[in-house]
Amino acid sequence: MIKRHVILSVIISAILFVSPMAFAVEFGPNSAKITNRYYPATVGGWSYKLGFGASVGSTSYGNVVGVEEVSGAQIEAQTFNNVKCLKVNIITTYLNDVDEFISFWMAQDTDGNLWVLKGYSHFEDETFMLGTAIKSMFMPAVPTVGGPAGIIAIEDPDHTYCQVDAAGISVNTNFGSYTGCIKSICLFNSVIDSVEYYCPDVGEVRTTEDSSSNPQDVMDLKEFGTATVTRTVVIPLMD
Repeated sequence: MIKRHVILSVIISAILFVSPMAFAVEFGPNSAKITNRYYPATVGGWSYKLGFGASVGSTSYGNVVGVEEVSGAQIEAQTFNNVKCLKVNIITTYLNDVDEFISFWMAQDTDGNLWVLKGYSHFEDETFMLGTAIKSMFMPAVPTVGGPAGIIAIEDPDHTYCQVDAAGISVNTNFGSYTGCIKSICLFNSVIDSVEYYCPDVGEVRTTEDSSSNPQDVMDLKEFGTATVTRTVVIPLMD
């Protein structure tokens, strides 16, 4: 099963500890237009992470490859079909060996909350859907301490989840400093599996594989960008 967390790298990727929702979720015609500040994404967007400490030699590359529709996602009693999503591919290597190739389909609801409706592990040939393997939202419009932020694809919602541990914090990585960030702790079977940091208008900037104040297993965001230029190749007709 997948228990690595992704952005856009990455994935991705959402078993999140959250009380039953007493509100209806709506996905409008612009659900593939992501405006959530803590995980900005657009077609052609990409990110590149490098490992440090015990993760030296590891890399993670995320790329938003297009817009596709997803059907069959469930939130409580609601079932959603034909929802426009951004498709994100994330390739992660560990010590120079390709270990994960995951795709996520993300959509934003009309309140600005970001959901992963579907995930697919290419190497394991497994599909994960919101409502079965994926249990709750990936990133709320306004993250708050104790609320959800992060994704784990696993089948144990009581003991496996991600939630915001701190908000409005500064984060110093090996490649830059950020402010106004959130810290999300992800537990796997009641044990801390990773700690993730998301910052406004950037996305995920750091992932650590332990919770110590000086973690030795780190992946830091090095570069990110968007596709702003389209190159058209014209093939002349022959007489």
